[in-house]
Amino acid sequence: MTGWQAVAACVGLSIVGFDPFGALALLAAVARGAGRAAAVAFTAAGAAVIVAAAMILDLLASVVLQHGVPPIPDVVWGTVEALAAAGLLFWGVRRLASRRRDGGRPGHESDEDEEERPRRQRGTGIAAMTLAGLVYGLTVLGDPGFWGLVALVHRLHAGPALGIAALWWLLSQSPLVALAIAVALGAGDPVGRWMRRTWRSLAGPLGRVGTALILLAGLGLGLDVVLWLMTGSFLIG
Repeated sequence: MTGWQAVAACVGLSIVGFDPFGALALLAAVARGAGRAAAVAFTAAGAAVIVAAAMILDLLASVVLQHGVPPIPDVVWGTVEALAAAGLLFWGVRRLASRRRDGGRPGHESDEDEEERPRRQRGTGIAAMTLAGLVYGLTVLGDPGFWGLVALVHRLHAGPALGIAALWWLLSQSPLVALAIAVALGAGDPVGRWMRRTWRSLAGPLGRVGTALILLAGLGLGLDVVLWLMTGSFLIG
């Protein structure tokens, strides 16, 4: 495969894997008060995970192709499902309790209070945004375009493979990259004001839907664990 063929294939795979959700996540963080350095940290952490995952999976592919994928023991899968179910249920219940304590909706604040509130919100510092970027980067494992990238870099030498993986991230995450650059150049304040006005009208309904989905996912995994304990087989996995 020539260099231009690899680039063309990468562009096609980036269209398949085009992802605007990173930009939406960063928009929400900016609305809550994330600063320039935090926005850059989120973007860089996600890029590092995605590129590293492509390279690591490329190395693992050689082993898998030679020896096949070893089966996952049922006890390991059941334990992972049980832990995931417990975590999701705890998260969902905590969200419900938090909404009840807060009365379900934010109160009426003045414009000045609304501008100051995001600076005091937790989870928008550099460390928290770096961690969020690392977690967001892992969601690429559910992207078919990314697995096409893994197959592509497997056919290349290490240097070109790294460049192709970085190019795929840049193209598929172009909304996030553009937003991070805009925030780094000082556009965070007007973007944050617009997002806060929009979020105030959407926070209640979206929060309730999100909590319901979290609880349903936890219940589904928990029921699958119960089914495995009773019958020895899984519905999921």
